[in-house]
Amino acid sequence: MAKLPDTLGSLKLVQQLGVGRHCEIWEAIDIASKARAAVKVVVPGKARDVDQRKLLEHELRVAKSVSHPTVIRIDRLSDEGGLPHLVMELYPHANLKKQIAAGVEALAPRLQRIVTETSLALDHLHDRGWVHRDVKPDNILAAPDGQVKLIDLAIAQRKPGLVARLLGGSGPVQGSPSYMSPEQIRGQPLDARADIYSLGCVLFELLAGRPPFSSPNTNDLLNKHVSATPPAIESLNPNATTSVSKLIRQMLAKKPADRPASMRDVLTQLRTIRFFERAAG
Repeated sequence: MAKLPDTLGSLKLVQQLGVGRHCEIWEAIDIASKARAAVKVVVPGKARDVDQRKLLEHELRVAKSVSHPTVIRIDRLSDEGGLPHLVMELYPHANLKKQIAAGVEALAPRLQRIVTETSLALDHLHDRGWVHRDVKPDNILAAPDGQVKLIDLAIAQRKPGLVARLLGGSGPVQGSPSYMSPEQIRGQPLDARADIYSLGCVLFELLAGRPPFSSPNTNDLLNKHVSATPPAIESLNPNATTSVSKLIRQMLAKKPADRPASMRDVLTQLRTIRFFERAAG
């Protein structure tokens, strides 16, 4: 694979923060102003791919339609050197997937803030008419004090109107198999309750150290989301309260109608429950 250049216009690439199938995320510094930023750049082999540019354009459009301290800010789309890239706010903290891998015990003292702030981010997106569709630990950056930034708006989709709900279908099935709701897997129209299911998977993993379902076979994993009962969180974390266990069961309900109706409903419960029987940390 061809390497990226050291600079993109006035931005000098300092260190790689993440890598995906077709994009890399870098910390960068503006040579003139010394301001730091994050850059999401299409890899050289895909630089002329029209679909990749459209994804970046879409992500910028979504980001420009929202404004909340828990959602990453994207400033612009540039194309210096023939490499399309987004220039965005730098939030120099590890994503939750990396932090979970280091041990959920260290996350426990700030867990309630992490989940609450992620819920606030999603509530804001939903208020602006979007469904994120890819809520997972990899897409949540968390600081040591628990402050979060929700990232990766590339496949966010408008909530369906009446016609879409009547016709059914929401286009190609996209998302991450370990966190996809049953209706997302089936390719049905999605609303806020799909993100609520995905956040339920994230909350489960933050308490248990693993997602509610796993399988080396993707089809088997997706079938589990559609039909299998997730294990009780208390069986994997005896310190979890019955109230947080109940909330997780509601969020992971197979039918959207059986989940909390909105992220606001989730936030109401989060403000009234404890996560742990014994104080964490």
